[in-house]
Amino acid sequence: MSETRAVVVGVDGSPHAEEALVWALQEGRLRDLPVRAVSVWHPDGTPEQIQRFAGPRAVAEFRAGLEREVATGVCAEAERVRAADVTVTTEVRYGHPVQELIREAGVGSLLVVGSRGRGSVAGSVLGSVSQSCAQYAQGTVVVVRGRLPDTAARRVVAGVDGSPQSVRALRFAHDAAALRGAVLEVVHTWTVPYLGFTGPVPWPQEVLDEVEEQASATLKDSVRRAAVAARAQVKSYLVQGPTAPSLLAAAEGADLLVVGCRGYGGWKGLLLGSVSTQCVTRAPCPVAVTHDNDKADTDT
Repeated sequence: MSETRAVVVGVDGSPHAEEALVWALQEGRLRDLPVRAVSVWHPDGTPEQIQRFAGPRAVAEFRAGLEREVATGVCAEAERVRAADVTVTTEVRYGHPVQELIREAGVGSLLVVGSRGRGSVAGSVLGSVSQSCAQYAQGTVVVVRGRLPDTAARRVVAGVDGSPQSVRALRFAHDAAALRGAVLEVVHTWTVPYLGFTGPVPWPQEVLDEVEEQASATLKDSVRRAAVAARAQVKSYLVQGPTAPSLLAAAEGADLLVVGCRGYGGWKGLLLGSVSTQCVTRAPCPVAVTHDNDKADTDT
């Protein structure tokens, strides 16, 4: 997996973006990385924006004022959470929030966004923006949900399905857990075979045992391929049930939930179907979505 060079966070002054900034500052400290707070100005024609833009005599004046506003807000938040030791820079970009945030993060940065934004001023990190970033970003994206706990839970949850993408996600989760001194909980779900529209089928017990055995082998193989088996604080869980609800339940009270982009089997179409939507929009903790754009990261 390519080395992370910086933490990029989308800011817009909303409470959710502030939580994303706090998470990014904490992550920057854990990883000893600089944090780049990016605000994307995208005019939406609202009365508030029209009035705001009508005041300055020139676009340059408006941009300079916006840059000062963003820098002041970010610095104040860094001081509030005592993150003065983290190198923080602020940037203002013009364009579509999703495109600009993804461009700024690139492959080598960890992109952090809030679950929702205020939607009327620069860089609105709305739910649709956070979901689009999670789906289309080139590197890993963290969607920060809810008020962060006062004390770390010391748990990182990773979902695996046997695909190279989920193994890649497990490696990221392993690193995140190590940085936090946290327990790494690896979850693989399985369900009874489903036959089209015929409804529930009373499968023989030997069939169910075979499916569970195969799922257990997938879980063990994923842990082996991710090279985390030797770590003392790794716990593996084989869960019978639908993927999204099982992961959401496992993530209750966790520091982080990690999923890989575009798995198969029970995760087919991840970030395109209900599993991704529920993980990114309903998780009780921050969600990291890893991508497989690093061609150098081969799966063995």
